[in-house]
Amino acid sequence: MAVHRLPPRRDWVGYATVLASVLVAYGLWIGYLALDDAFYDTWKLYPAKIGSHTSVLLMSWAILLATRLPPFEWLFNGLDKLYKAHRRIGVWAFLIVFLHPVFLAAAFTDAVPEFFAFFWFSDSVVRNTGVAALLGFIVLVVLSIAVRIAYHRWKRSHDFFGLLLMLVAAHLILAEGEIMAYRWLRTWHLGWIGAALLGYLYIRLLYRFFGPLYDYSVTRVETVGDSITEIYLKPGKRTMRHHPGQFLYVSFDSATIGSEPHPITIASEPAAAEIRLSVKALGDWTEKLSHLQPGERARIWGPYGRFSQTMLEHPYVPVILVGGGIGITPFLSIIRDQEFASREADSLMIYAVTDRSSAVYQDELHESARQLPHLETIIHYSEEQGYLDAAYLTEIAQRPLSEYYYMVCGPPALMESLRSDLKAAGVPRNHIRMEEFAV
Repeated sequence: MAVHRLPPRRDWVGYATVLASVLVAYGLWIGYLALDDAFYDTWKLYPAKIGSHTSVLLMSWAILLATRLPPFEWLFNGLDKLYKAHRRIGVWAFLIVFLHPVFLAAAFTDAVPEFFAFFWFSDSVVRNTGVAALLGFIVLVVLSIAVRIAYHRWKRSHDFFGLLLMLVAAHLILAEGEIMAYRWLRTWHLGWIGAALLGYLYIRLLYRFFGPLYDYSVTRVETVGDSITEIYLKPGKRTMRHHPGQFLYVSFDSATIGSEPHPITIASEPAAAEIRLSVKALGDWTEKLSHLQPGERARIWGPYGRFSQTMLEHPYVPVILVGGGIGITPFLSIIRDQEFASREADSLMIYAVTDRSSAVYQDELHESARQLPHLETIIHYSEEQGYLDAAYLTEIAQRPLSEYYYMVCGPPALMESLRSDLKAAGVPRNHIRMEEFAV
């Protein structure tokens, strides 16, 4: 039995690109100091400057990644990974920025009261812009990460990050430090800030008009089980072409539902005449979807995601698909796709649910399995069989676990436990693909 190995994952490419942009800034900064023999009299200024150089670039990157532009999705190997990077880079920028005021205060004050006074407003315009930017950063990060608020309010809080970057740029210009004094260092930083502000303008104001936008309308709305709403959409003048397992952003012209675009996985196969969206009621917006009426307009942006790309590019690699709860939706699209049907290797679909009443898509999955000789479908009930883990997979698999490619979508706890189990079982990292949106 031949063993097929996949090429190494390239998730590191995006982070390496971000790091390279920071290292260029460091090189320009130290190079100019060396050329002018302008090294600092106190070591405390070096971490202060590292904080300013690094946080400005990371803030710019965080805003750029929010644009969802294809080059950035390629860099991070999928939009779910890009969003995770967006969050991580934003947190890194927030933590690193404190180096700047802390070490500046240490360098320019001699007493404890003066040190703490350095972090508040004064008669210095330069310091005031820096203090305002720091306080604004703290408030926005708390709203984004530490406080649980409604999705539309959380999204609105992100509108202020562009304004925050403008304030940071004003602080840099007014401070007249080495960033502004040295030509190429100034060009590098202001270039990234300018690109980020253009990205901010695009995603906040222009995306609705110039993004990958398609007009659709609701044809029918159905309730599946106790808490899942299925929405069927037909295209207007243009049809969005998607790959199996991708997702889109959608907003509805409806009196009962807000107009803020939300991400939803596409449950229909690419060849379907209509787009099917399967959504579990988990909040205010999703609970209201059942009130949509036929004929109401839908605006969709997309498609996004690379969940199925590796699996379809390597049809000879056996695959285990795991959909936990509503995480089954990308697989509803994948297993009905014509390209998936032509795969040579065996495919095992595991639908992981809490109990038998929750397995609302089992009939659809079994029907697909009857039509595809290489596909086997198993329903796993955690209340009866315990949690899904590597030991269970070993029992049902026809090969060693390390020979499969794994695609997993579901609750974060399921994905993290399976990731850990599979790695412990010797499954290569590049054979595990998680569709992660709890970022």
